[in-house]
Amino acid sequence: MSSSAYALISLFAVVSVLAGLVAWQALRVPTSPAGLILPALGAFGALYLAGHRLGWSIGPTVRLFGFEVALAFDAVLALAAALVVAVLQRLAVSGLRRQGPGVRQA
Repeated sequence: MSSSAYALISLFAVVSVLAGLVAWQALRVPTSPAGLILPALGAFGALYLAGHRLGWSIGPTVRLFGFEVALAFDAVLALAAALVVAVLQRLAVSGLRRQGPGVRQA
């Protein structure tokens, strides 16, 4: 891969972490900083799937590092994916807290 491809991947990693941070701050569960990891991974996965695998490009594009990138669409997609993952994470954590430690449902 060329250095411009690595630069674009790095940019998408930063966008993913920022989208994960916004989603984590919006929902605040779990409260530890480790709660940022899953929403950020969800955002990066959505960017990979939409941009690389499916080739979706909606809206205006800009030329970044030699690639045509629909930056606004990608940012909205990353934020939406991070919010979905954060909601699922919140539901899972609250469900585990409700059951309590050592309680199993049959």
